[in-house]
Amino acid sequence: MCKAMRTSAPPIILASLSPTRAQILAEHGIAFTQMDSGFDEESLAVCEPAKFAYIACMKKLESSLELLAKQGKYDHALDSGLLCADSVVSVDGKLLRKARDKQEARNMLELQDSKRISILTALAYKSRHISFTDLSACHLELGKFELDDMLGYVDSLAWQGKAGCVMVEGFHKRYIRRQIGLESSALGLSIEKLARFWEIV
Repeated sequence: MCKAMRTSAPPIILASLSPTRAQILAEHGIAFTQMDSGFDEESLAVCEPAKFAYIACMKKLESSLELLAKQGKYDHALDSGLLCADSVVSVDGKLLRKARDKQEARNMLELQDSKRISILTALAYKSRHISFTDLSACHLELGKFELDDMLGYVDSLAWQGKAGCVMVEGFHKRYIRRQIGLESSALGLSIEKLARFWEIV
């Protein structure tokens, strides 16, 4: 596991309430605080998966800076560094966002069954002197879902808040036959890319 080179830096601001992204930062020894970006992804009328992830991420960055400015914390945010991210799932070129109910969740899972899915994660980091953006993809070749297992996952509601209802660390893990790309990208934050950037600068 790589450790990001920020031992003497103040905690960054993670503009995401995702517990998985928070866990990734914590596991890599990165001090941080969390906030809601305030951006509603549903307001985006974009259907192309990669484009959606990138635009949503940049909109989250813009929205977060506006919120921090209103709170008188803009300078603090730039001194600390602000991190935003967005992930979407693509199956056969179709964009899958977050399911709104159980039926939609089941439909998404049925679409993924025995397929190759792509998880696209965009991230943006901005501080006073540097900025970094990245768009990464992790491709997963999935086996056949067991119906009872899938229905149990739907009923558990563990898919809530997850793009395409994909839970790499949970339900989907046992069905992954092949992975191409970083697991962190599949989890929603390509930390290796960010860590490498910090090492360079």
